[in-house]
Amino acid sequence: MTHLVRVWDSFVRAFHWILVLLLLGLWFTGGKIDYIDIHVKLGLFTLALLISRLMWGIVGSDSARFADFVRGPVRALRFLRDEIRGRNPELAGHNPAGGYMILLLLALVLAQAVSGLFTNDDLFFMGPLANWLDYDTQRMLTRFHGTNFNWILIATAVHIIAIFIYMARNKDLITPMFSGNKKLSKDTAKPRIINGGIGFAIFIANLVWVFWWLG
Repeated sequence: MTHLVRVWDSFVRAFHWILVLLLLGLWFTGGKIDYIDIHVKLGLFTLALLISRLMWGIVGSDSARFADFVRGPVRALRFLRDEIRGRNPELAGHNPAGGYMILLLLALVLAQAVSGLFTNDDLFFMGPLANWLDYDTQRMLTRFHGTNFNWILIATAVHIIAIFIYMARNKDLITPMFSGNKKLSKDTAKPRIINGGIGFAIFIANLVWVFWWLG
């Protein structure tokens, strides 16, 4: 017996799809002088969004909290082993292995956003905090900013492949990220869902100070 259960609040869902659009925009505008102003604004928007998600991972819904899905590496490996064997119980939110992918993607995108604040291309652009560092460090972070996006693309590709593998096994991960609801068995623990409006309020507050300070 299964029934629909609310597993993702509105802020988590919005964060997911907004981040997808931001990454597409950053990829398109990156390295193009004509779009540098747009690229910077998208980067600051991304930074505010990431800070909000990290905060929501502490005070948000159960399924959004890092404490809910971040487990030790041994447990994550055991989960992958049991998943291959088809022995894992159904979970409402992220599983222990998927939790590490979430952390990796957040870390990579956050590193991209922060490094952009210190970049210096010697021609047209200096990040808003570049003067905090010496020239050699600026150039090092500029190179990192250029290559790190490739790792973001690789991690994203792995994430997408994993989603399709789950779909091939009749486990839909995409629809719940739109609707917020997921079909779960009666005995699966239900997450406590907090109004996503609180998450949006946190995001707006972060957006204001990020653009006020860095924009």
